[in-house]
Amino acid sequence: ILELVQQMPSDTAIDPEDEEKFISGISGYNAKLYHDALTDVYNRRYYEDVVRSLPGPAGVALIDIDDFKVYNDTYGHHAGDLALETVVTAIRSCIRKTDFLVRFGGDELLLVLPNIQPGKLQGKLEEIRQKVHSSSVPGYAHLRLSVSIGGVVQSSSDTMESAVAYADRMMYQAKNEKNSVTVQESLRVPLNTTALAKA
Repeated sequence: ILELVQQMPSDTAIDPEDEEKFISGISGYNAKLYHDALTDVYNRRYYEDVVRSLPGPAGVALIDIDDFKVYNDTYGHHAGDLALETVVTAIRSCIRKTDFLVRFGGDELLLVLPNIQPGKLQGKLEEIRQKVHSSSVPGYAHLRLSVSIGGVVQSSSDTMESAVAYADRMMYQAKNEKNSVTVQESLRVPLNTTALAKA
């Protein structure tokens, strides 16, 4: 769009001040298009348009809030929203600005850690789990947050989609225990082996 604006004939082009407002408006639109309104992390559309095509290596994790439906059903959706915001704040405090945090589903978050050092994914996800568990939901101090996290290391030859699918299966294994982390260092290892690292 910016290129089209710049290529317009001078007699039809908008003046510099209006052009700046126009470009600023487009930037604001893109921010709304790609960000979740509640948490301000990236949304599923951003995953589909951008993250899905990212090459490895990267750490890929799916993070699910344990008993999220109970928070909503027992304390109301406001409490659920605050719980989700609290989890996002905790995760952000543990990751780099270059990492990607995506609201993948209702209470499910996708985390992509580009170029994470070999053997570091388990420790990073465990740090996130502990940070969430020690966080308090404003106005609901009695709520004890926890997350189940499944992670995998995406190599340069793995697609992001396959890594996300694998991380999803790891996450469901972690949910069997809740408040836990299940990590696989390679997509090449079959899921039914004992090579899984658990926290």
